[in-house]
Amino acid sequence: MKPESVPSSMFSEETRALHGELSAAAVAFLKFAERTPEAFEKHRFGKFEESPLMYYELHRWPILIDERRNRELEDVSVKLSRLVKRGPRLLLGGDPALVSDYFGLPLERARVAVEALALTEDARGVLSRGDFIDSADGLKCLEVNMMAGLGGWETALKAQVVMDQPVLQRFTQEQGLRIQLQDTLRAFLAHVLDDVRRTVTWEGECNLAVLFPDNELPDPVGVEMATLLLNTTFGELLEAEGAKGEVLIGTYGEVQDAEGHCFTMRGRRVHAMQEHDARDRLEVVGLPFDARVRAALSARTLCLYNGPAQELLDDKLNIALLSENEDAPTLSAEERDLIRQHIPWTRRLLRTHSLRGGERVWLPDQVTADKREGLVLKAGRAYGGKSVLIGRSMTAEAWDAAVLEALASGGWIIQERVEPRPYHFMRDDGSVGPHILIWGSFVFGERYGGTMVRMNPMGRGKDVVNATQGALMCALVVVE
Repeated sequence: MKPESVPSSMFSEETRALHGELSAAAVAFLKFAERTPEAFEKHRFGKFEESPLMYYELHRWPILIDERRNRELEDVSVKLSRLVKRGPRLLLGGDPALVSDYFGLPLERARVAVEALALTEDARGVLSRGDFIDSADGLKCLEVNMMAGLGGWETALKAQVVMDQPVLQRFTQEQGLRIQLQDTLRAFLAHVLDDVRRTVTWEGECNLAVLFPDNELPDPVGVEMATLLLNTTFGELLEAEGAKGEVLIGTYGEVQDAEGHCFTMRGRRVHAMQEHDARDRLEVVGLPFDARVRAALSARTLCLYNGPAQELLDDKLNIALLSENEDAPTLSAEERDLIRQHIPWTRRLLRTHSLRGGERVWLPDQVTADKREGLVLKAGRAYGGKSVLIGRSMTAEAWDAAVLEALASGGWIIQERVEPRPYHFMRDDGSVGPHILIWGSFVFGERYGGTMVRMNPMGRGKDVVNATQGALMCALVVVE
């Protein structure tokens, strides 16, 4: 539904100034929307939103950023991803006993994870996505997700379908804008190709296996569509290298042993594996498979995403590890500044003393119900927005109960709530208002993979902004 008339003062000067920090084009779009009722029409992106590869709804308006803002996202996300991967070695000495104690892992699993980090140069090739809030004090990293099956890879497709709307085509033509579409999928596949060339003896071929548990292969139609999408892009990259190969989507049970710690799948040599959803990794892949792939890693016959190191890396305790050690002498001055500037105060929830604001405090006293407004409680190993408890959205009784349960069970973090900057977008009813934005920046090894943006309207939606809980996706576009 669109308003009958669009008031010329819909966006305040403060709102325009804030959007101007994204790009001049972002301000131009606000002005365009004020004089263009068609910009407020309800719209669904049928084929995109009905595809079995998608599980979320797209917002009609794009986020338009310039190259300066894009470089900022790239710089911060790549550096923080690198630091999280280095954290167990720099801050826990790579000691399995210390790692086991910090992350609450059995000693043997900690030892295997530490060994994997050493074998792969601090998980050099790991796939990750950092989730950021843009605050008045700059970008703040809420968590870094390091698992291979991250959501939101369709950045180029989202941007394309949003920008293909006639009203947005008209806007870009009026402004003379040049559009750059970030392509996360291409960045990932380019990373795989580079990683294989660097790690495995190169024979002019690169085959990637995307693996699911034997009883959890996605819908066949979705598998067929994903295979076509992946191989179209991968084929272009391989052709440019004069190489051959393909992406194979299947199950762990299809992977066969070959001579020299190698693997095959459907008769093809496998050079790289993406364990698509292995958060409880050993339970998913099984001990025998884990032993085989670790032998392949040692022999440098395989690139594995993300493998045994995921036991440590895909845990929100990693942000607490950095925050708790922001003054550690084992970190460089740049790394210490990176933590102070971009990571909010975060601690493991324990009955212990800690530092806050330069003072030594008893941590349970910092998380009482009367202080919950400025706090967020998170389970370290949960995902999809699960077990993220926003203090200001809870009653005092519910908060106290959650804190007691978290203290008893272990593995939880407490984090200072970050106030998002109020970027304005259209709401469902055709009005405009401030939204909470989560900027999810992909990093593959040392390669920036673009940013996906999720959003909820402030005061009308959930404080937990996650696509599985109904948040909208917003296309991010770099403009010149």
